[in-house]
Amino acid sequence: MHGRTLRRFIADLGYRVHSPASVFGRDRLEQGVRDEDWLPVIGSRGWVVFGRDQNILRREVELRALLDAKVHMFLFPGDVLRQEIIDLVQANLGAICALASARQPNVYWLRRDRVVNYEQRRAELARRRPAAVGRRPPAG
Repeated sequence: MHGRTLRRFIADLGYRVHSPASVFGRDRLEQGVRDEDWLPVIGSRGWVVFGRDQNILRREVELRALLDAKVHMFLFPGDVLRQEIIDLVQANLGAICALASARQPNVYWLRRDRVVNYEQRRAELARRRPAAVGRRPPAG
């Protein structure tokens, strides 16, 4: 499992790591914990989240929960392998620590060469989309 490998890697660096099971318990996890339920818990503790769920930014209820919880979320590309996850964290560990310590929550994408925040990512995606004739660019 990728999560265990990442938790072990970060713990071996000397950081305290919490798994979903250690926070909510196995029984509750098996029943399912919605993003709008776990995000406020994580945010209230000032913890960092690593994940792959890019859809959290597309679903209104989950996006609102993320923003309200003021979480630092670092996202991996959805198709990366176990070793690539470790490599991305290792390559960006300094930036991850600096961003999390700044106490200005945001969503970030981890890349080999840098960390990209939510606003930068939106701008990149907007530049990649072909311009539609007679259509205004999205606001914000």
